[in-house]
Amino acid sequence: MRTIIAGTGTQMPERRIGNDFFLDRVFMNEDGTVIPKSTEEMVAKLEQITGIKERGYISEKGDSMPLMVAAANNALEDWGKDRNLIDGIIVAHNAGNMLEGRDGFHTVPNMAALLKNQLVIANHECFAYDILFGCPGWLQGVIQAHQSIQMGDAKNVLVVGLEVASRLLDPHDLDSMILADGCGAAVISGSETSGNEGIVSYATYSHSQEDISCIYLAKSYNKEITAPTLFKMNGKDVYKYATVWVPKVIKAALDKAGLTASDVDMFLFHQANGKMLHAFANNLAQMYGIEGLSFEGKIPTTIEFTGNTSVATIPTMLDLIRKHNLGAYEIKPGMKVVFASVGAGMHCNAMVYQF
Repeated sequence: MRTIIAGTGTQMPERRIGNDFFLDRVFMNEDGTVIPKSTEEMVAKLEQITGIKERGYISEKGDSMPLMVAAANNALEDWGKDRNLIDGIIVAHNAGNMLEGRDGFHTVPNMAALLKNQLVIANHECFAYDILFGCPGWLQGVIQAHQSIQMGDAKNVLVVGLEVASRLLDPHDLDSMILADGCGAAVISGSETSGNEGIVSYATYSHSQEDISCIYLAKSYNKEITAPTLFKMNGKDVYKYATVWVPKVIKAALDKAGLTASDVDMFLFHQANGKMLHAFANNLAQMYGIEGLSFEGKIPTTIEFTGNTSVATIPTMLDLIRKHNLGAYEIKPGMKVVFASVGAGMHCNAMVYQF
């Protein structure tokens, strides 16, 4: 029994937010003092570092559900089978259902149960649970789906990555420009057909020591704003953790498969920072002692038009490539692809997949 990606789907917000959206902001330091640089200069610098030119936010009305349901329906349609053949639903997210007016963090009932209800999947043996694992959550959901399939507990599992960050942002924090909204989904299925397609290997690391404070929730830098649960990040510490440990977790997964970085045809990296992506690949090549290894055409990016959509990043990028909607990038049969992500916890994971 091999575990394959049998269908994918995406839903991105129609509301597009360019970097000029932030030009009237007053950005502050943690102590509440105003950063002396001009807003234009700071916005331009952040675009240069991250590569982000625009991103999507959901409407200020409504909640997270339409985004999640649409992405799931798109994946089920791509799969093309009766949805009551789904044996499990796993939803990765960070804040539950984000209700209108920043009144989010609604996790009862859990998001997977809400999704199962909206999809009208009546099979009571279909489990439905959420995972909180930061940005690597969707990929960890795929790993858990694979484990369920290999143990005979499921044949088809719907794995969804949902992010509605726009209602978690501190308007006075420069890092508020980075995060965005989106949702991606995939049907993960067991296949008894001959061939080598499917999950080859995986690895997961959770450190959760001094890095626990790299990404967290706290109050606004503006002391007049009382919301207690806004996104905060120690950017330098995140970059250091990611560039050190993501290559290591990728190598762990490749070593399990008996492969090296030179065997990989494409890397689907979590899109957090344009500069970071190539650091991942270059550090990985150095770990294998491979000099001059070219990654040209192997590292697709979406961050420039999606921003950092956290758990939605990799499934949306995968869907765009599978459906020929990301430039010249194409996944062909036989290609070996590495999926890798990193995020709050700090956690990181990697999976080797052969198409």
